[in-house]
Amino acid sequence: MKRITEDSFPFKYLLYFLAVAIIISIAGYLIYNDRKNAIEDELYRHVATIKEIKLAQIEKEQLQRKKAIASFLLLPEIKNDLKTLFTKKQSPALLNNINKWTNEIKYDFEFVSINIFNKNADLLYSSDSTHAIFDHFLKHELVVMLQKDSSALSNLYLGDNKKLLQAIITPIKNANVIVGYLWTEISFFEYLHPIISYTKQETEDVEYILLKKQSDLGFILRDIEEDNEFKIRTIPISKQDKNELESFIKTKDFFNDAKFKGSKIFASVNEIPGTDWILLAKINQAKVAESTKNAALLVSIISVLLIILSASITYAIWKRSRLHFLTRTFALRKEKDALTERYTSLTKYANDMILSVDKNGKILEANQKAFNTYGYSTDELLKMELLDLSFDRKKDVEVIFSSINNPNGILFETNHKRKNGTIIPVEISAKLIKQGDEEILLAIIRDNTERKKLELDLILAKDKAEEMDRLKTTFLSNMSHELNTPMSGIIGFSELLLSEMDNKNHREMAKIIHNSGKRLNETLNSILDLSKIESQKLDLKISSIDLITMIKECKYVFSDSVNKKGLKFNILYDQEKVFIKSDQNIVHKILCSIIDNAVKYTNEGSITINITENDKNAIIKVTDTGIGIPKENLNQIFEPFRQGSEGLNRKFEGMGLGLTITKKYVEILGGKLNIESEHGSGTAIEIILPKN
Repeated sequence: MKRITEDSFPFKYLLYFLAVAIIISIAGYLIYNDRKNAIEDELYRHVATIKEIKLAQIEKEQLQRKKAIASFLLLPEIKNDLKTLFTKKQSPALLNNINKWTNEIKYDFEFVSINIFNKNADLLYSSDSTHAIFDHFLKHELVVMLQKDSSALSNLYLGDNKKLLQAIITPIKNANVIVGYLWTEISFFEYLHPIISYTKQETEDVEYILLKKQSDLGFILRDIEEDNEFKIRTIPISKQDKNELESFIKTKDFFNDAKFKGSKIFASVNEIPGTDWILLAKINQAKVAESTKNAALLVSIISVLLIILSASITYAIWKRSRLHFLTRTFALRKEKDALTERYTSLTKYANDMILSVDKNGKILEANQKAFNTYGYSTDELLKMELLDLSFDRKKDVEVIFSSINNPNGILFETNHKRKNGTIIPVEISAKLIKQGDEEILLAIIRDNTERKKLELDLILAKDKAEEMDRLKTTFLSNMSHELNTPMSGIIGFSELLLSEMDNKNHREMAKIIHNSGKRLNETLNSILDLSKIESQKLDLKISSIDLITMIKECKYVFSDSVNKKGLKFNILYDQEKVFIKSDQNIVHKILCSIIDNAVKYTNEGSITINITENDKNAIIKVTDTGIGIPKENLNQIFEPFRQGSEGLNRKFEGMGLGLTITKKYVEILGGKLNIESEHGSGTAIEIILPKN
């Protein structure tokens, strides 16, 4: 055996070990750098995705709140209360009404407080008895904010207990003129807390900062737990720190390797919808990569030791380091999968179809509702484009591409087709959102089958009702004409019998026939008049009419009935002649009908007719001391075939068409009919007819 001398010492092995150490060191550095970049990129994507989803939710919920509030302000009772508030002095009853519907808005939309301002920023109403809004804004600031953009959201500001608040400012209009503003405040905790809490589950190294544009204001957001309740604390940052951060941001939504307070950071940047505030998620690169960096340092030390250690020991140590790295990677992947599962559940059980589409129109993701509705398997649907689902592809292309750059997204209705070829009406709400550096289209699709069916049922029901009304009018018209001819013969011959019969009993029977015939003829004429009005076949013949003369003629017609009951009949007027231009026949029917009603329902006392005039109208008021009408029956007396007393036990004759026809005649002539009555005391009917 040859003795190994110092000269023959295998230094090449040392070089081998050194080469291996250098190679491993370089490989360790490359692995460290690659994994550091991968972890940073993965962490950034998680944080950015959480922020974008929540901020898109914020924007959508803010838009829904604004639309709902605007619709609420259009309710008649709300408009009336606000009109009174802006034009008259406040009263306890008015404030009580406003309290009721503002409490309803607060409960429905979880508002912190509700305030009502006029255009000068005077506070007319506040649900906050302390009027704390003046602690946050000066009056001249409110004037500028209210009038700058009357439909925008106000900036975030700190309320009581340092809580972040945001206001929705909705203009209040009267006759399309802005008379004031509804200021509703929302706690921004419900939006910011989920963003912070979700990212804390991923890593503790994310710090959220709020920065206000063109201002020195900036806050660090801290999520803390006090008294078993999560709260967000706002910690002001210095002007210097804010300026330094803004120098990184500029127009970017992401930056990395930036030096801030001696440490390298990377950050995700988003604007909060509807405000001039920026939400920045800052992550310390050194802390994120610390575990990976330690592993790389350990590899480097082991590489140096490989000069004097065997290759097997070096390999064993490297394997151990590798195992540690894989364990950490597995833990990160497991946490990522858990986070993905939580977000998947948000869409999995939704009642609407939810699709994410890339810039080329290809479907990237879909929820279970989409697969169930369209009938495609996962592989089939994810190979399709959004427009492949369209029944009218050309129409949908025009709508989508004409509105795709709308910052508020698009909302339209169209038809889609299932795999089996059936057509479904849908409503699509879509908006471009950013995921990292890529824009995707988020589309929420609602199946409108039931709604369209309901709309069709309503249209059919409306058409059927209109057809029945036309048939009724035709029937009444035909029946009246058919019966009018024989009734003329009955009335005529009964009059002839009355004049020629000497037998008293026969004359009495002939009189009954005559009176019954006249009553039936009047009923037929009323039905005929009603059918003419409803079919709009009236041909007005305008002439000059003296109302005083016509009323005296009507009085003469009813003189026998008045005398039999012993009633007083008074006609009062200031002018000897009161002329109007109208249809003489219709005006005569109106006056005779009103007087006939007064005579019929008055058993004792008097009937008074008062005629006055002004520059535009003639006013006839007929007052009687008859039985009157109960208040609950006032509305029904103008309905066809309705009376104050109805049924088999009714006390008065007639079909209940008199006032119905009279009111319609008055409206055809451009006038108005008003009625006041008290049961047991009498009735007053006022007829206003235009003079020209």
